[in-house]
Amino acid sequence: MSTLHTLGLSAVTRYTTSSKLVATAELFDDNDNLVESGAGKGPDSLIGALAESIEHFSTFQPLADAPIGYRSDKIATQKAVTDDGIFTSLPHTEKLIECFRLTSLNNNEELFAPCVLLCPETTQNIHGDSNSALRFLSRYSSNSGIAFGCTENEALLHGTHETIERHILSLFYMTVCGLGPAMELYTPSVALLQTALGSHPAALASANRLQVIIIKDVLSVYFAVAFPKGGPGAHHLSPIGSGCSLEIHTAIQRAVTEQFQSEDLYDGAEESIDRETFDLLSKSRHLKCLIDFAPLMRATLPIIDTPAHIAPLTVSEQLEKLQKNLSNKRMKIFRRTVARFSDYSFVTQIYIPGLERFNIIRNGRLVVPQYVLRG
Repeated sequence: MSTLHTLGLSAVTRYTTSSKLVATAELFDDNDNLVESGAGKGPDSLIGALAESIEHFSTFQPLADAPIGYRSDKIATQKAVTDDGIFTSLPHTEKLIECFRLTSLNNNEELFAPCVLLCPETTQNIHGDSNSALRFLSRYSSNSGIAFGCTENEALLHGTHETIERHILSLFYMTVCGLGPAMELYTPSVALLQTALGSHPAALASANRLQVIIIKDVLSVYFAVAFPKGGPGAHHLSPIGSGCSLEIHTAIQRAVTEQFQSEDLYDGAEESIDRETFDLLSKSRHLKCLIDFAPLMRATLPIIDTPAHIAPLTVSEQLEKLQKNLSNKRMKIFRRTVARFSDYSFVTQIYIPGLERFNIIRNGRLVVPQYVLRG
């Protein structure tokens, strides 16, 4: 990748499974110091691992943007965040909070979003801070929506898909817990699963032990989630994978191969987080369902088959369609540039006010759905 040369970095990549569906990448500087790493899944797992390592490198560097001090009451009352409980829950005070300035895709509207909400790196030094607003925001902090692309639109598309994916995953968690409305859940036909996984023998064999669930009625995209039918096994929590796309095969492939990745790359740090999360979830009658998805582990669901063929859309057309789908729900995509290394190397971040972040609860943080925040 020319981007690595621009940064003065070199990469070491490797497949972690014989199926070559999971890979890792490590970035080194001129002194052979490890500076960042990433993982990838699917048929292009090596490329994905390199892309994620660059995303991480960009994200966790000292903030490239000059943060803007913005009053808490002004942040909470922006026109764009009327339906976003995380923003509207902020105290209406004159206390300044450091923010990133994001813009809509057409650049005609701006959003001031707290840095702590979009960049977990900024949460490290606030736990002793007397600012209760920052402590509240840190619970919902996520670098979700950060994505690398060889064009700006490609990065924006990847980030938008990821942000929507986290939203639908949150809705799915709420349904499993009985904290939200029921959702129409489907399972892929044998033929659909085979096509999605490219008839890859090892992938299909591993997928047979998974419960693969599809949701197709939220924001007009396909969402898939995969988890073991037999429960967590040696883990505290069932390792899951999820994926989202305008194209059903892509959503399924991402979910299943991400599930492979979550098991194959499981390490001590994740084990520690999962142990704490297990303790949190197991104390609640509702939340404990997120440990193993017991209500759905072996559920018999309606089967969905390959939809009628639709001509593939370009990156720009996909981005436009996603924005239209969101606009129908009175939502809007906001973006910021995290890094730009050349005309062929972009890292951007997406935030869509009003989308759920309840999925973070499975990282051991006690968060609540938007409808609770909005009162």
